[in-house]
Amino acid sequence: MAPLAQTMLDVALSVPGLDPAADALHSAVDGTLSAAGPAKQSLKDALNGTWLGHALHPAITDVPVGAWTAAVALDALGEARGARIAIGVGLLGALGAAATGLTDWLDTRNDRQRRLGVVHATLNGVATALYAASWFARGRDPRSGVTLSLAGYALAAVSAMYGGTLALDLQTGTNFTQTSDPPGGEVDVAALADVPDGGMTRVDAGGYPVLLVRRGGDVAAIGAVCAHQGGPLEEGRLDGDVVQCPWHGSRFCVRDGSVVSGPSAYPQPAFAARVANGRVLVAQQPA
Repeated sequence: MAPLAQTMLDVALSVPGLDPAADALHSAVDGTLSAAGPAKQSLKDALNGTWLGHALHPAITDVPVGAWTAAVALDALGEARGARIAIGVGLLGALGAAATGLTDWLDTRNDRQRRLGVVHATLNGVATALYAASWFARGRDPRSGVTLSLAGYALAAVSAMYGGTLALDLQTGTNFTQTSDPPGGEVDVAALADVPDGGMTRVDAGGYPVLLVRRGGDVAAIGAVCAHQGGPLEEGRLDGDVVQCPWHGSRFCVRDGSVVSGPSAYPQPAFAARVANGRVLVAQQPA
């Protein structure tokens, strides 16, 4: 990481009180989702992007960032009415970005992600408040409205850098099944006798971790590293054809790798498995 970016990250992570703030925020967000009752998991899946097969938050963030960038340009051109409309669009998009981002943040796996997530959310919240104040102020004092929006834009830009750090450096929302390439052809991975009947085991397929699930002479195979945060699926719980990650509870079908429930937005790579001469051979299924 470049020196300036590293310095900014160090400053963000050194803010006092981040751990209790993270605990309080986690309780608030989880409590809000829990208010949906039996629909909580479906709501989480919708906000995580499970239905899309991709994290939803990065797509939603383009709405406020794009709208507020347009507002800066429109203000520079003297198009006050257009700038106010753009700010309003950005405020609506910010609500969706906050809902999806906080839902993703609930299932982060380490303290750095949790702490930086609090800083990211706080900066976005203040920026959104400044833009809301700008939207109201423009009706009576256009100059202060522009000043407030520029301050909001500056904060949003800093927050966006922290969001990029969360995604790219700390791998929040990353598809962990893509960290290495599956084997190009069929690979002999284990003796059938080494896979417990009715159970599962992790094997190496040319350097790629694969989870084998056996039912008698029938074997299913999917990627063994959870796409969500890299959890070891072989340490999870197997219920019929569904395996649950031990870290955050994502559930996958072992037959085709599809997501049964999140927080994972990404399916597991699926492998064709066959038994020949007492050996298990796997090959990646075409996408």
